Amino acid sequence: MASLALFGEVSRRSFLTQAAGCGALAAGWLALSRNGWPEEAEPRFRVVKTESRWLFSTPGGHPYWLCGVFNVDLSSSSFAQLSLAKYGSEAVWARQAVRRLRNWGFNCLAEYASEYALPIPMYGRSGNPEFMPFMAMIRPAAFSLKNRWGYAPGSVKDLIAGTDPAVYTGWRAATTPDVFDPNFAAYARGEAADLAQHLGHSRFLLGVATDDADDLFGFGPGPDVAAARTHPHVGWLALVGAHEQRANPALQVAYTDPRVHTKLALQAWLVQRYGTIAALNRAWSSSYTSFGTDGGWPLGRGWLDESGRSPWLAAWRGAGTEPPSAAGALKNDLDAFLLLYAQAYFQAVTRAVRTSFPGYLVFGPATLNAWNGLTRAPILRAAGESLDILQANAASDLVLERTLAAAGDIPLVTWTGMAANADSDLHAFPDSSSGAACYTTQAERGAAYARAVLGEFERARAGAHPIVGTKFWGFADSWAEKMNWGLVSLRDNAYDGQEAVRAAGRDSWGFATGREERDYGDSITSIRAANARLLQKLSEELGSGPRN
Repeated sequence: MASLALFGEVSRRSFLTQAAGCGALAAGWLALSRNGWPEEAEPRFRVVKTESRWLFSTPGGHPYWLCGVFNVDLSSSSFAQLSLAKYGSEAVWARQAVRRLRNWGFNCLAEYASEYALPIPMYGRSGNPEFMPFMAMIRPAAFSLKNRWGYAPGSVKDLIAGTDPAVYTGWRAATTPDVFDPNFAAYARGEAADLAQHLGHSRFLLGVATDDADDLFGFGPGPDVAAARTHPHVGWLALVGAHEQRANPALQVAYTDPRVHTKLALQAWLVQRYGTIAALNRAWSSSYTSFGTDGGWPLGRGWLDESGRSPWLAAWRGAGTEPPSAAGALKNDLDAFLLLYAQAYFQAVTRAVRTSFPGYLVFGPATLNAWNGLTRAPILRAAGESLDILQANAASDLVLERTLAAAGDIPLVTWTGMAANADSDLHAFPDSSSGAACYTTQAERGAAYARAVLGEFERARAGAHPIVGTKFWGFADSWAEKMNWGLVSLRDNAYDGQEAVRAAGRDSWGFATGREERDYGDSITSIRAANARLLQKLSEELGSGPRN
């Protein structure tokens, strides 16, 4: 694995020796949140493995378990309007956001943090004087489809767009990029290079994520573990899609190169594997006349004409998910090609990040194993081959076991999110349609966070703890989703039982609070206590703090 090759395994004794120059573990951890950094510090975060767990090591050599928060941003128009009225400027809001997060026990600005929240100058802005480690992200899976900002010679095709609507009846507002198109790797390189130019090589940068998994349709849950949603098999999408696309009207894109490179890569792999169409027909119980075209897609008889209408693919129609009975050569071949597809994706994006951010940690897409399910094993295997950190949920011991069985011995960062709409500014929308847990009160929500985070700290496989942190979604409630995702309301009042209330007031920094429709409950107290308890448990485990 990449992290082992770079850093190696270290013993508990040698790991603790790294932190010896800064005294107690807590001091080393908290130093990350202060307005300074040891001059002698190495400029990169790392991951190391002790005798019992994977952990981050800070640039100063101190153990670090990630407690991040996504979307520390003013992108929501309603949230931005009310927050700017409260704080007067984006800079003041960002400074206060980091102060509050630190007070609540968080230690990282996760993906989707705005540039004005970061501790570095960008786009003519001065850096946030309240320093906190942060994550960066590239998004080639979605942005390459329109060649946004022109990083590649041309746009990348979407495999979903090339399927027959009469055969694939699943969600079509999706992005499954044609990763075998050279434009995909070119786009990832260009986006990573541009991001590095704007970010520089900051010692506060924890690492770079290779995508948002929401933009990688097919990398979500497969059928092996029950989940709220199931994604189609990308191998099947490659098989049944057209081998040419000349335009994508939905994206308003025309292609100078009409070839769908992923389908052609599958064709080439099958030719190499079987040699003749007769051999493939015997294995698949199919009746193609050639590996080429014979009548044209979607009704022809050649392999390139396959659109999913063939009787030997009847059980896969609809959502494109393999049926429980799927077995044999066809299923095995599609799984084998899914590995090749995922390897092509991860090799392209990790190479792009490592070239532009040498020495920094490469995180996978945020976040695999979505919807409390399990991403297909070939994808997890390819991720483990290329990444330093796998971003993947572990909703159960079974999911954790199968994830690591596929991906190998790799550290994991998870996603945490829960809501209590009935006890929030979104009380008019009590029913959650997001698949996330929705509690009755903020107190229950805070207790659920504590169980989740402390439980993940304790999760083990083969005697070792692979989870190195979690990221909470998100900083503020979402009006677009009508979900109480946030630590703060749309009026930027914390759910601490004091700010998010009807009565007007002031917080400890003198900023206005209150003016909510109702008095809402307190989840922050439990969240803060859980984050503090996590730090205490890590201190005790590594022998640098008092034991109960």
